[in-house]
Amino acid sequence: MTRPICLQVYISSELSSLIRKAAKVKGISMSEWVRALLANACTEDELSSRLDASIERISRRSVFLMVGVDALLAGHPDHALRGRAHQAYVRKCKELGLSTAAGEGGSDEA
Repeated sequence: MTRPICLQVYISSELSSLIRKAAKVKGISMSEWVRALLANACTEDELSSRLDASIERISRRSVFLMVGVDALLAGHPDHALRGRAHQAYVRKCKELGLSTAAGEGGSDEA
């Protein structure tokens, strides 16, 4: 096991009191409490950044799919098909309890 590294920070006496109380409630030392808090913060940041990257990738793919489908519907020989698809979209969103944003799935696209 490697030897722990000392990390020194300066905090206010008020914050020190709060940390002391929180550690006492948990029944651990202030060092253990701060160490656990720092470890959790680092883990949450990593998970948050991976989640943000995944959401961005999914959003880009969704936009590509929306544009592609709308373009295919606009070029379809049955010109009423596009309008029916948009109406079905609105109905499905209502059925699922989702709101339809202005311009989303509208007839002004493609």
